[in-house]
This record gives sequence, C-alpha cells and structure tokens, in this order.
Amino acid sequence: IHPGPAVGIDVGLKCLLALTDGTRIDKPRWLRNALRDLRVAQRSLSRRKKFGSGWQKARRQVTKLQTHIANQRRDFWHKLTTALTRKYGFIAIEDLNLAFMTHNGTLSLSAHDAALGLFRQMLAYKVEKTGTHFVAVNPSNTSQMCSGCGVIVPKGLEVRTHRCPDCGLVLDRDVNAAFNILALGLSVEALTYPVADRVASEAPPLF
Repeated sequence: IHPGPAVGIDVGLKCLLALTDGTRIDKPRWLRNALRDLRVAQRSLSRRKKFGSGWQKARRQVTKLQTHIANQRRDFWHKLTTALTRKYGFIAIEDLNLAFMTHNGTLSLSAHDAALGLFRQMLAYKVEKTGTHFVAVNPSNTSQMCSGCGVIVPKGLEVRTHRCPDCGLVLDRDVNAAFNILALGLSVEALTYPVADRVASEAPPLF
C-alpha cells in the first residue's frame, strides 16, 4: 500500500486540474497553438488533386502536425500521472462525462486539447504499479456544495470563488470542488481502505 497522503482532483475550466493541496495545473494549449498551422495544412490538402504528388506532400504535413500534438499530449500526461501516483496514496477524481464535454460548444476544444480521457487511462494504469488507490466519483454538485459545511451554494460558471453564506468559507471554486471530490472518494473507500486520516495538506505542492 502506498504510504502517501490522499488528494482530490477537480477538472476545471480556468485551469486544467485543481488539487486539494492548492496545486493548480494550467491548461495545455497544444491544439490551440498548432491550430492555425494545422488549418493551413488541411486547406492545402483539400485543394490538391487526390493521390497526386502535391496531395501526398500536404497529407504528410497534416499527419506530422497531428502526430506532434498527440506526442505532446502523451508526454505531458505521462509525466503528470507519474508524479501524482508517486506522491499520493489515494487519488479521487471526477467520473467525467467525456462524451458530453466533447459535444459541448464551450468545453469541446478544451476537452479535445487536454485529452482528458488519456489522463484517466494513464492514471488508472499507473496506480496499479505504485500501490496508489484510485476512485472516480459522481461530480454532481461538487462545485456547488460547500466543502466546509455541505450547504449548496449556487453559482454560474463565471463565478470563480466559492463563498459560503453559512460557514463563511472562501475558497477557489475548483479547489472547493476538489475537496468535495476527495470526501466522496474517501466515503466510497472507507470500508476497505483506511485513508481517512491521510489529508492532502500533509504533502507539499506537487509543482
């Protein structure tokens, strides 16, 4: 069993990941940064005569750009999931509806860019090697509920700070959600894995 502390992780809109120890990991911008060059290459490909020498050259350029983006994603998530599973003994994340995110106009490009499915896939694979326990929980109301007292505090996506009128807790919206995700994860595992006394605040920030 991994001796490290427990951590909850929220997938945010302003940052890629927010952890209960206060660590915030910025969104990668591989696809956005490469999008202009990729669009130019794809337009060039569409104008070429199919299977001609110019078409073949344009197709290789498109493939090269797409491969570069995919390699950047994989390398980023490989390094990050390795760091997470080495540091933490218990990791709780959202059971994300990736189909919804990739079909939502606001979230689709960010979801594709970040490759969140790859994150979960790599994380699930690596916990088996480190002994870290990993659980995905229903994210319903995790961003609306106060992690201090449990009251529901409604707020739109534009509101980035959680302010509880009942207990007075003021916390970054995504970090508040991460604490709720951790609490849900610990409750799921409570009967089989004694992690309740392992809080993420015991550990220094990941980065």
